[in-house]
Amino acid sequence: MPVIVVDNASPDDTAAVARAARPEALVLENPANLGFGAGCNRGLDHVATEFALLVNPDCRLGATAIAALVAAAEAHPECRLVAPRIEDGAGQPVRSWDVAQPRRPRLRRDRRAEPWPEGRFCADFASGACLLLRPAQGLRFDEGYFLFYEDDDLCAQAGHVLVEPLARVRHAGGASSPPDAATRWRKARHMAWSRLRYASRHGGGPAAARRQGLLRLLHHAGRALGHAMTLSRGKLWTDLAGLAGTLAWLAGRR
Repeated sequence: MPVIVVDNASPDDTAAVARAARPEALVLENPANLGFGAGCNRGLDHVATEFALLVNPDCRLGATAIAALVAAAEAHPECRLVAPRIEDGAGQPVRSWDVAQPRRPRLRRDRRAEPWPEGRFCADFASGACLLLRPAQGLRFDEGYFLFYEDDDLCAQAGHVLVEPLARVRHAGGASSPPDAATRWRKARHMAWSRLRYASRHGGGPAAARRQGLLRLLHHAGRALGHAMTLSRGKLWTDLAGLAGTLAWLAGRR
């Protein structure tokens, strides 16, 4: 099975470790960190097979899961994306699918009470941690996102996602980067910025996104003030990063 590893300018020996583990793999080393979606696109550009399986580095899966995903895609060629059942590190299922992002705030629900589907089903969104697609269909990530919401955008492009519960994938979640303060800042900042880019593209247009951005400023500022008063340093850090990301988007910065 051909393997392509995209290294987004890792500051360690990731590329060397990949070559040692799979000498036959094609290892693509980007000169700079291009972001998640752009990195995936670089890999897709080199795929010569009918299907491509996008897999995060903190995912674990076997041949059975891959075969189940391919079988689902072959049975439903109209579906441009096929997703597995995602499990956490302990093997517990994760609700890694959802309705489209603009609809979520309008739904009153307790996701913990939702039944677990037993057969294949369609969803508006499925996690980008592991996705199967046909590169020839031209589906690609929007490289305007550096991190977060690029999988929401990809699913919106596809129209819907077919989820195959027989394909089981372990996803550690957040294990691809160190849990330090700088990483938490970058993640929260990108989450805030990407949320507004997605809203601009799929949630009512630039004017609606700008209104949402102004509301998000009040949201993050109010929370930051509350966390400062209660000396919740970790939460204060996260909301300050969200405030910075929101301001960056409103100012038109990438």
